[in-house]
Amino acid sequence: MNLIVAVIDMGSNSFRLQVSEVKEGVYNVIEDYKETVRIGDGVYNIGKFSPEAIETIINVLKRMKIIMEKMKVSKWRIVGTAPFRDAENADEAISAVKAALDFDIDVISGTEEARLTYLAATGSFDLKGLSTLFVDVGGGSTELSFVTDGNLDATYSTPLGCSRITQQYFGKHRAKPDEVSKLEKYIKRALKSAIANPHLDKIVFTGGTVNNLAQVFTRRSSLSDSVVKYVDTAFFTHLVNELAGKSYEERGKMPGIEAARADISLAAALIVQNLLNKYKMDGFYTFSGGLRNGITIDLLNSMGIQMVFQHIDNQNLRYAKLKETGRKYNYEEVHALHVTALSERIFLQAHKALHLKESDWPLLEAAAILHDVGQHIGYAKHHKHSYYLINNTELVGYTDREREVIANIARYHRRGLPKVKQTNFGALSDDERDKVCKLSAILRVADGLDRSHSQLVQDIEVIIRKDGIYIEVVADSQIDVTMELAGLEKKKDLLEEVFNKKIICGTRL
Repeated sequence: MNLIVAVIDMGSNSFRLQVSEVKEGVYNVIEDYKETVRIGDGVYNIGKFSPEAIETIINVLKRMKIIMEKMKVSKWRIVGTAPFRDAENADEAISAVKAALDFDIDVISGTEEARLTYLAATGSFDLKGLSTLFVDVGGGSTELSFVTDGNLDATYSTPLGCSRITQQYFGKHRAKPDEVSKLEKYIKRALKSAIANPHLDKIVFTGGTVNNLAQVFTRRSSLSDSVVKYVDTAFFTHLVNELAGKSYEERGKMPGIEAARADISLAAALIVQNLLNKYKMDGFYTFSGGLRNGITIDLLNSMGIQMVFQHIDNQNLRYAKLKETGRKYNYEEVHALHVTALSERIFLQAHKALHLKESDWPLLEAAAILHDVGQHIGYAKHHKHSYYLINNTELVGYTDREREVIANIARYHRRGLPKVKQTNFGALSDDERDKVCKLSAILRVADGLDRSHSQLVQDIEVIIRKDGIYIEVVADSQIDVTMELAGLEKKKDLLEEVFNKKIICGTRL
């Protein structure tokens, strides 16, 4: 029976419940429930929780407890952030929750928030060789984590919460130019002591309001929604000016802007813009679920459970996340990794003759690891199911276009060959279609050579001659590889087509 865990992030603007199913070093989010509470507004005005706010806290947690009980959650952690750090009567609120629900609330520091956000980011970004700043923009504070080559260098917590500074600098009217100017000066002062790195390669933001701003870019650019988004600085500068020229009611009517965040969107945007200008960045990334994912990983670590990507160094993050994705879909890992190894042997010996680049290998690697994930839906037509699942799953270290190519490579690991009339293949560029044909051809052969799923083939030697392609299969002399050779014969068709040569198979014992 799989472990079910839950975390609750109690922030200034909203409470978020995240429930995850844990299996073999992988957690899969199965519930993400949110309620907007805005309890920070009162704290930043009068310095404490009002009786109404405490009642709201208890009632929201009651509803979340019902969800947790229905989902049979066995372990949980509830975290309070900026409003609980700042409210003078936070102990009163925490005691009221304990009396009503028997829930313990863990009030964490700003630097601990930054660490947890970094922990979540390690599972979503390849950080090797890069200087990266992670910024969690919350309602009551903004946390910064400076990371070099995947290692956490420094964390800072600032009072730049978008709810807090909205209360301080803006009313509900259209922001005046002098108010915007005063807030920008305050943001610069607040960030001055936290600027640790003179140079950044990448800046990544998280937090509900910044993620909402990124959705505006995604929507206007007709891009598919994803956990990780990239936003162009030129666009964002235009968006800041647009927000500054509207009242909060007008902002709430802008396509993509959540009405519940309209009043605090300008303050969040100004925090982002200041950091972009400071580091002269062309754009920035966002990812959702930052703090919640970090709390989940930290909770599991405290139970002695490490994630797949935590077992290896940052250099192999992409590979580890591919394995994690496979496990989410209950793939046959030993077979998948053996097919990947065989694919690599063929690729290394044949890629130059096929006019492929070494940089094309990660595409084939991903497709080889995930080629059978479609069996999670059903064996029949599982190659088509694999295409769908891969194309609708976040793949760390790959762009949206690369993910589409990977999905197509996996799609053609069996059955019919690629045809332009097929929508998924026809939508690719000429260069992408060429890669899919050649890399799928290699994957088909590698998959055929593990037809019995017994990993009997030890190695492959590919000899390219004018009269044909000779493939020698290396296996133990005491083992019958008849099924594997039959699999190769059956699935060599596309490789013969891309080489325009006959393939001759043999065994070297």
